Order: sequence, then C-alpha cells, then structure tokens
Amino acid sequence: MSLWRALPWLLALLCPMAAQTRPTVAAQLDAKEKQLEDLYADYWRTEYKIALGDEGLSSRPIQDQIRAVVCDDRFLHDLTATHFHDPLPRRRRDLFLEEATYTRITNDPKLTAIVEEITREENAIRYQVGDKQLTRAELSNLVAHSPDRDLRQQAWKARAQITAANGERIRQAIQLRNQLALRYTDGLFSTFMLHRKGVETEKLFEWFEEIRSQTETDYRAMLDQARNALHVDKVEPWDLEFYFSTLTNDFEQKAFVPADGWTKTKQLAASLGYDLDKLPVEMRVADLSFAGAAYPITYGKEVKILANRYTGIFFYDRLLHATGHALHYSMIDEPSFLLRANFAEPFDEGLAQVLALMLYRPEVDTTLFGLTPGQARVVAETYKLKAMFQLRETMADSLFEFEAYADPDQDLTEIYDRIHSQYLGVDMHGAAVWAYNPFYGSDPIYLQSYVVAEMVARQIGHNLDQKFGTRWNKNAGAFLRSQFYSRGAEQTLDGIMRSGTGEPVTARSLVDYFHATSPMEAEASPARGPRGEGRQR
Repeated sequence: MSLWRALPWLLALLCPMAAQTRPTVAAQLDAKEKQLEDLYADYWRTEYKIALGDEGLSSRPIQDQIRAVVCDDRFLHDLTATHFHDPLPRRRRDLFLEEATYTRITNDPKLTAIVEEITREENAIRYQVGDKQLTRAELSNLVAHSPDRDLRQQAWKARAQITAANGERIRQAIQLRNQLALRYTDGLFSTFMLHRKGVETEKLFEWFEEIRSQTETDYRAMLDQARNALHVDKVEPWDLEFYFSTLTNDFEQKAFVPADGWTKTKQLAASLGYDLDKLPVEMRVADLSFAGAAYPITYGKEVKILANRYTGIFFYDRLLHATGHALHYSMIDEPSFLLRANFAEPFDEGLAQVLALMLYRPEVDTTLFGLTPGQARVVAETYKLKAMFQLRETMADSLFEFEAYADPDQDLTEIYDRIHSQYLGVDMHGAAVWAYNPFYGSDPIYLQSYVVAEMVARQIGHNLDQKFGTRWNKNAGAFLRSQFYSRGAEQTLDGIMRSGTGEPVTARSLVDYFHATSPMEAEASPARGPRGEGRQR
C-alpha cells in the first residue's frame, strides 16, 4: 500500500486519538482547578486564624499540597503541548502554567519555612517604648497622634526592633527567591513577579517618575507648611503622620468612631446598591501585624475581613479598603477558579481603593459622618496632602525592594534610608526601620501595586463622576459591578480599563487630582494662579 493510499487510514486512526487528547487535558485542567479552589480555601482559612493569633497553626502542609497539584510535570508537558482554539481555554492554560512557575518558587519548602518564621515574629512582637510594650496598631497610633514629639521619636525608632529580629531572615528569603527564580525562569524574582502582576518594569518606573516629578513642588510646599505649623526647625520622619492628624484632631476622634465602623461601611455600600448583610462577607476587628485584609476563602461564597485596631479616619480608610476587596471577591463572575483568583493585582487593589476614596468625598462625609461642609473640606484637603506623602513613601518602599532583589548583599539600611530621604525630603538618621514593612517578608513585590492601584482608582472615579455626577448612587454601583467588580483574569489590566473607562491605565487622573485647586485653597489664596502652571505631560 502506498503512503498516499494509506494516508486516509492513518488519519482515521490518529484523529480520534487527537480528539480524545484535547478533552482529556481540558478535563484534567478542570479537575486541577477544582482541587486548587478547595486547597486555597483551606489555606486562606488557616492564614485567617493565624492572623487572629492561633500560633499552633501552619499553612505549610497546605502549600505542599498546592505544589503537588500544580507542579505535575507530566500534566504541564501535556498542557504546554495542547493548542486550544478558543481564547478562554488558552487564557486558563497560560494562567495555570504561570501559576506552576510561581508555586515552584513561592511554595519551596525551605522558603516557606523562612517566611513562616518571619510572619510569626511579626505577629508576636511587642514594641518596647519606654516602659510600655505596644502592638503594631498602638505604635502606629502613637506616631500619628501623640503631641509629645520625643515620644513620637521613640515610637518611630522602635520600628527598628522588628528589623533586628527579622532583617536577616528577610535577606535570606530574598536570596532564596532569586535562586529559585533563576532555576525556573530566565531572570530575577522581581522581574518575574512584575510580569505576573500585569505590569512591565519600564512602564512602572515611567509612572513612578511622572508622579514624583509632578508632585515635587507641591510636596516641598507641604513640608514647609508642616514645619511652620509644628513650630520646628526641621521636619523629621516622626513629624509627618502627626502633622496630618493635627489638621483634623478637633473633630476626627468624635466623628470617626471605630465602634461604628461596620455600620457606616454597610450604609456606604448600600448607597451603591450593595447589601453587605446579603453578600457572603464577615468582618472582625483584631490586633494585627499588618494594616488589615480581606480573605477570599471561596470567591462568591465566603469572604472574611480583618480590621486592625487603628483609630480615627485611618481605621475607616483601612476598613473600607478591605471591604472594597471583599466586594470584588464576592462579585467576581468568571467561569473557573484561576480566572477568578489570578486577576491583575493592581486592578484588585484599585477596586479596593475605589471604596476607600469615597471616605474623602465631602458629599459622603457630610451625609454619612455628619461633618459640616467646612470640616468635610478639611478632610478632603488633608487627605490630598497625606496621599501625596503616602504615594511617595510607597514608591520609595517599592524602589528599595527592587534594589534589594538586585543585590541582597548590600547594606539594606543604607539603601532604604537613601531612597526614602530622596522621596520624602527628611533625614532617616541611619535608622534600620525597613523591616517594619511586612510586605518585604511575606508579600514580596507587592508594593508597586498600591501605586498603580491609586492610578486605577482615580481613573475609575473620574469616569464615574463624568457618567453619574459626584454623588454616586445605585446606578453608579451597578456600573461598577458590571464593568469592574465582576471582572477577574479573563482580560488584562489594560483590557479591563479600556472596556470600562475607554483608555488603558494612565496616571493622568491621579496627577490631575493633585493639581486641582480645591475650594478651600481658592479661599485661602484667591490671587494665586493655576497650580502646576506650565508643567509637562
């Protein structure tokens, strides 16, 4: 029989086999995603309990199980070789392969052991200030609110106590992540993680420089205002948070009562048409080693919020931010676990920030918190100054982390202090306070997502203002849900922003926010020209 004559017979034999292979790989992908969904539910429940103080628990066994499910070499080979015609299976395939690389690195047994030690130390530490031992929240409240400058200085410098305990562990974790990244990818861990989070390195640094340069004049003016208001010769790191609190201290503690936090949050959500009593969301307040969190136990079915015991506006800010996450986790409408769970991180943080930023809208503060119009303007303007400081601080935190991953053997305190002095305009005094940021140990290469998230949130907010006015209602809430809160990983970050706002992610709305002249500023300086006159875009 000639080869030509045999071809139909061979195709008859091979095609059914090929047809069977594709559904088999697809079915295996379905099964593995279901396994991951169940395992991650156990993981998040365990992490939630650990955060609440259960020192006897460990998530390492669950991480080992996740690694076994994802790092199945035979399946990964078959999945890589399978060509799906439809875009959705292709997207799921790509997400699973990326998840496998991420899991091989982050769930490495040696690395998870180090990270667990770091986290336990962060949870257990009490900061010694004078004769008192303080939780993280108490230390932060002291720096932000104490009128005793010497005490604020002691509290700020006490942050170095966690660096003494965890600094070398964090350095070891950085070194090990880099080693693992080189084994499973072709670059540094930081480069792989940025790509995974939907952000490219060059674009990120362009955004950082745009925000830094466009806020430089206003930030330096704010430092002068702080120096004059606090009657000091030189603004120190322990003066910055305190300065912002002095602008609202006469009414902040009375209007923003933590005990009313969840009630107020539910009322704010209700104004958008969201009933938190009917959504699968639970909230608790606790002493935490971090600012707060939302735990996506099972997307659409069970979400838990932890709020730290902060006071005043900052308590509400963090609670609303966590609730924004919870809304996203409750409303995601995607057909598979990886499409629900592997969204672009800056997008998720941006959706959390959309709700938090409502706290600084005068129309919200007058109706929800009973502030006078004048008080509401003070809150809005104080937040603008504080947001400018916090963004610059976060960019400095992020740049320090990239420097640390580029060369972990450097003097990390020197790098941290140099970058922060440049971005914040204050002397860091050689203080080894860098490990006070919990992200360096347990959530690496996360911080830049907060900066991009602020851009995302401002872009979404500007779009909603144009469509619905500044008093957002249930129609605005429905739009938010359909265009943003329901979205997961099916589209890229730029894809979602294009479909929802008409353009990809841009820093324009954020920069415009900082340069907009408020009514309060106009009253104070009626003859002043436009802010940022002649600036480049």
